[in-house]
Amino acid sequence: MASSRFEELEKRIGELRNYFLPQPFDPTGLYDEIVYEHTRAFRVLTHAEFESFIEDRVIEVVDEAVSEWKAGEAISIILLAALAYRESAPPIPGSVGEAASKRDKYPTLEARIEAARSDLHRYARNQNHGIKEKNLLRMLLPIGFQETEIDSTWLSATETWATARGDAAHKTAKLQVQPDPQNELKTVLLVLEGFRELDVQMESK
Repeated sequence: MASSRFEELEKRIGELRNYFLPQPFDPTGLYDEIVYEHTRAFRVLTHAEFESFIEDRVIEVVDEAVSEWKAGEAISIILLAALAYRESAPPIPGSVGEAASKRDKYPTLEARIEAARSDLHRYARNQNHGIKEKNLLRMLLPIGFQETEIDSTWLSATETWATARGDAAHKTAKLQVQPDPQNELKTVLLVLEGFRELDVQMESK
């Protein structure tokens, strides 16, 4: 079952479709320039919604995992992964006394888990800048996803579309291929469906 955050995303994508894309589509595929401009706007804004969604969900699931652990429940794969994928971990102390006297150097298990959570928060909120494959893996692997659980065909399609979004956002329209609004919607719905699958998987971890 999808999360409430995904339902918000799905609703927002529908709103953007209604705001920016023609209804109905022209069977000839020929449109006035304003339609192409609106299609580019649709691409940029839907990309922003996807990016915000995955960042919010990663933060949500790691926060829930920490809260459940603190409440005395079994540690989840999410916390194991968050610790395992942490880029830098403090050393293990040589003695109990050393650990107790140098907490900055030798943090407790709880402090290590909080640091791993903070790392994910920092990346999602401040350092992530897209939904390309490298961005998604940087967020999904540290919350317990394995590479085989992520659809490689979907990843490839999302990478291609996200690259096109970069062109729409950073290049003059004169250097861009005119985006077909009907094809653009099909691609966005494909990307949306992939995020639905990831969302459902997050719910089960």
